[in-house]
Amino acid sequence: MASDHPLLASLNEAQRHAVQVRGGPLMILAGPGSGKTRVIAHRIAYLVEEVGVPGWRILAVTFTNKAAREMRERVEGLLGERALELTMGTFHSICARILRRDGWAIDLPTDFAIYDTDDQMALVKVIQANQHIDPKRFAPRAVLSAISSAKNERRDAPAYARGVGSYFEEIVARVYEDYEASLRRNGAVDFDDLLGHVLRLFEEHEDVLRRYAEKYEHTLIDEFQDTNLVQYELARLLASVHRNLTVVGDPDQSIYSWRAADVRNIQKLQADFPGTEVVLLEQNYRSTGHILRAAHAIISKAEGRPEKGLWTDNADGAPIVEYEAPYGEEEGLFIASEIRRLSRTEDRQPAEFAVMYRTNAQSRSVEEAFIQQAIPYRIVGGTRFYDRREVRDLIAYLRLVHNEFDSIAFERIANVPVRGIGAKTIGEVMRVSSEQDISPLAAATRLARGDDPSLPQLRGDLRSSLVVFIEQIDGVAADRERVSVAELLDRIIEVTGYHQHLQKTDGEHAEVRWENVQELRSVAAQYVDVVGGGDDGTSLSSFLEEVALVSDVDDPSADAPAAVTLITLHSAKGLEYPVVFMPGMEETLLPHKRAVEAQQAGDRSEMEEERRLCYVGMTRARERLYLTRARRRFLYGDLRANPASRFLSDIPQEEVVEPTGARRAAPREDGWGDREAVPAGAPGVSLSPRGLRAAAAARQAQESQSETPVFQPGERVKHSKFGPGVVIACEVVPGDQQVTVAFEGQGVKRLLLSFAPLAKA
Repeated sequence: MASDHPLLASLNEAQRHAVQVRGGPLMILAGPGSGKTRVIAHRIAYLVEEVGVPGWRILAVTFTNKAAREMRERVEGLLGERALELTMGTFHSICARILRRDGWAIDLPTDFAIYDTDDQMALVKVIQANQHIDPKRFAPRAVLSAISSAKNERRDAPAYARGVGSYFEEIVARVYEDYEASLRRNGAVDFDDLLGHVLRLFEEHEDVLRRYAEKYEHTLIDEFQDTNLVQYELARLLASVHRNLTVVGDPDQSIYSWRAADVRNIQKLQADFPGTEVVLLEQNYRSTGHILRAAHAIISKAEGRPEKGLWTDNADGAPIVEYEAPYGEEEGLFIASEIRRLSRTEDRQPAEFAVMYRTNAQSRSVEEAFIQQAIPYRIVGGTRFYDRREVRDLIAYLRLVHNEFDSIAFERIANVPVRGIGAKTIGEVMRVSSEQDISPLAAATRLARGDDPSLPQLRGDLRSSLVVFIEQIDGVAADRERVSVAELLDRIIEVTGYHQHLQKTDGEHAEVRWENVQELRSVAAQYVDVVGGGDDGTSLSSFLEEVALVSDVDDPSADAPAAVTLITLHSAKGLEYPVVFMPGMEETLLPHKRAVEAQQAGDRSEMEEERRLCYVGMTRARERLYLTRARRRFLYGDLRANPASRFLSDIPQEEVVEPTGARRAAPREDGWGDREAVPAGAPGVSLSPRGLRAAAAARQAQESQSETPVFQPGERVKHSKFGPGVVIACEVVPGDQQVTVAFEGQGVKRLLLSFAPLAKA
């Protein structure tokens, strides 16, 4: 084939070489933005047009339906109708086709049903009910997750039962056995079975395996670094006859170990297929020079990675901007301000921007800043912070504490956590409330007493459940004038057992949901300086008003397709944007606290994956990249002073500037730069009054970090809202000081010095 053939004309030398390999095992290690999808499509076209392989003898496997559609469109653009002969799709779709035809060999009906997650959950719940397993103690989602993990590790129910090491695993084993029996009885499979059953079919029926292995002369697999044990074995068996296996992947982008992906499959392939040819795609067509060199500087420190460079002919472009906010709220305001500035000065559209964060809880401060500055946004792979179930639950509790006539709040949380108060009972409460013109709490109280013959008579257990709920609300409400919003929230969480509720009902995602609860507490803690104050007399009402203004906004993603994208780093893989912001470049965020703790315990694998995750995020940016962090932020309910992310120190100084355009100073040994944080009002930064208050509060907190308390017991002080008082205690806390003051006529208040306008009298 001539080198000037149209199929090769648009490819670089390494891409052409990868396309033209005629046979044998081939591994293409493709860096981000190196054109791997183009290479796969052109290789398929080359095999058909030049090698003469019929389309029906080529199998191409991707990981997502979106990737499969993109692949097919590209191949159709090169081959036309001949592309229709190809077998192309995801692992799951291809395995489903195989089972429809040959599943009978393992006693699977050809019309089997495929159970999705909701179906699986429903089945597990029925099994637990039949076995009298308490779903509060053993969350069905957690049990199902354990079953899925076992299937991905190729452990069937008997094998799992033989290896139980805890009571939870014993419960899983019991459910697993009945779960599999129910699937067989119903003629159904789950998503894990689609892969596992095909592997078992191939292993138990050599004639079936040979038919498929002989049919597919060439097998191509994309995103090979994301394969798990079962997927690897399927690929190996399908290529066992012709040995023409092409895999495309990048170990530097392996970030899904929690989904059972095993980056070691790349090394395993070379052992199972001796003589595998390796082609490196190192030229990046996506990012500017500054972005690419900074990203490579970080990933080059990864342990045990195959030696692979990354370079570009693109211009250097704008240096990476590194911004250090005094406070977490100001970080969100800076991002919003930069988006507005670039939209104005560079005529950029909202869809050109993306904000990529490590944890979903980080979206809250960014969302609030976007709403303040009228920036349309959409959240990909997640829910807006104030729309998340756990956040709405706890806000509903606060609303009911604040206003007992709030029927919407009552209906939402009367049975959250589960108390046995069903929809029928709640309906009776609401009916009595409406007919007698009393609050839902008052109606519930009358029904719980059971002494009014004109009202429905409830069972004893229902009356007891209502009493418990009413006492919880009344107990918290009794203190709403005397304690802060954060303390009210703490009491609600404690008396309702909400943390335990999350662990019992959503074991798989409980930690993420608890992080969102703690982020809500971080917001609530900012109202400590208006306890007993505010325009209408309570900090709780001020808090609820602001939350309502933030959350009661039309979802920007519904009517504004041209919107800024908010997305987690894990979900961003495979995407690209002209401008990318990565907030939270701090220890315990990126890298995540779990990785830090694991490394301290001697396990570096999680830290290495965090490094790869950082690399993936940076290489999503085409033209501009912002790495931001906060000197102090409310995180998981506490004000913390996290050091800068260790990954920032790996970036050469010449690749990074401050928002003012000044070069970044060499980092100090404590992890912070030598400079002060960029002041409010610096070029490109436009802060709201709340942002200015946050900046001032952060500076005051910075001044109060010493180990010596600012105030002494017995010292007279004055507060702008509470008036004069006497200091009872002053305690140094991480990144701040907490002062306990007895105010004249106002009672005892505990104030964070960074928020409270407190001065010596």
